[in-house]
Amino acid sequence: MLKVAVVGLGWWADELAKSIHRKSKKIIIVGCYSRSAHRRELFATRYNAKPYNSYLSILNDQDIEAVLLCTPHSQHAKQVEEAALSGKHVFVEKPFTLSVESGERAANICEKAGRVLAVGHNRRFSAAVQKVKTMLEAGEFGTAIHCEANFSNPRSINYDTDSWRANRTESPGGGIAGMGVHMIDAMTHFFGPIVRVSAQSKRLVLTVDLDDTTSALFDFKNGQTGYLGTLTTCPSTIYFNLYGTKANAFADPDANRLWIRKVNEELLEVDLVQVDTLLAELEEFADACAGRLEFRIKPANAIHTVAVMQAMVRSAAEEKLINIDKLF
Repeated sequence: MLKVAVVGLGWWADELAKSIHRKSKKIIIVGCYSRSAHRRELFATRYNAKPYNSYLSILNDQDIEAVLLCTPHSQHAKQVEEAALSGKHVFVEKPFTLSVESGERAANICEKAGRVLAVGHNRRFSAAVQKVKTMLEAGEFGTAIHCEANFSNPRSINYDTDSWRANRTESPGGGIAGMGVHMIDAMTHFFGPIVRVSAQSKRLVLTVDLDDTTSALFDFKNGQTGYLGTLTTCPSTIYFNLYGTKANAFADPDANRLWIRKVNEELLEVDLVQVDTLLAELEEFADACAGRLEFRIKPANAIHTVAVMQAMVRSAAEEKLINIDKLF
C-alpha cells in the first residue's frame, strides 16, 4: 500500500482524502501538512494521519513514499521538484504549473529521478469520457468534426481578497485554472493537441479582481474545432458535447451520464458503470508508483494543457489569435 502525505489542506484535499480513506487497499494517507496548525490537527484527526510542521519534514521522512499536492498553483513547480529530488513520487492537482517552462523543468526532474509524476485531471477517469473515447477509436462517430464544453460554478462569488484563489496570478483568465483545464484535457484526449486559440475573458460581476466570464475557440492539429466556456458566477454547469458525421455525444461527466444521437435515430442514454473519479485516479497513481502500469495523463499532456491556458490568457489580453508551439 502506497504511503502518502497530503500537502495543502483546503477543501479539495478533504475531497481527495474522503475518496480513499477506509476505501482503498492501494493507497493510504499517513501524513499531512498545512501552514495552519488548526487545519493540520483537524485533518490529522479526521484521517488518522501524522501532522508535520513543514513540507521539508515530510520530504525528510523516508517512510513517506509520495506526496499529494493540493497547494496554490504557483507553488506546484517548486514543490514537485523538491519532492522528486527527495525521492518521493508526486501527485499534483491541476493545473500542473502556471507556465510551460516551469512545467517542463519539473517534469524533467521527476523523470531523471525516476519518480512518478501524476496530474489530477480526474474527469479523464469519468465513465462518460472513457466511453466517448472508446467510441471515437471504434469509428462510431464517423468523421469527428467538433467538440464543445463548459465547466462553470459560482464559487468565486464568495471569495474575499485574502483567498489565494482571488488572485490573477493563481487564477489566470478567471475559471481556466480551476475548472476549464479539466475540459481542455478531455478535449485534447479526444482530438489531440490544440494549435490555435482565440479567447475572451472579462470581469462583469465579481468585486474581487478576477475575470468571471471566459470563453475560447480552438483549432486542433488534426483539423477539428472546439469551444470552451468557463464562468465563475453562474450556477454549477459541466458538460461536453462531441459532434461527428454519424453520431453526436452529449455528456455530463460528473454525473456519469451520456446520451448519443445517431443519424436518423432518437436520442438515447448510454448505460454506464458509475466511477468514483477521485478514487480511480489515486489508485491508478498508486499502481503507477508500484510499476504496475503507466498513469494515463502523461506529463506532456499536462504541459500542453498549461500551454493552452497560457494561450487563452494571452489571446484575451492581446485580442488576437495565438498559435501554440508546445504540443504533446
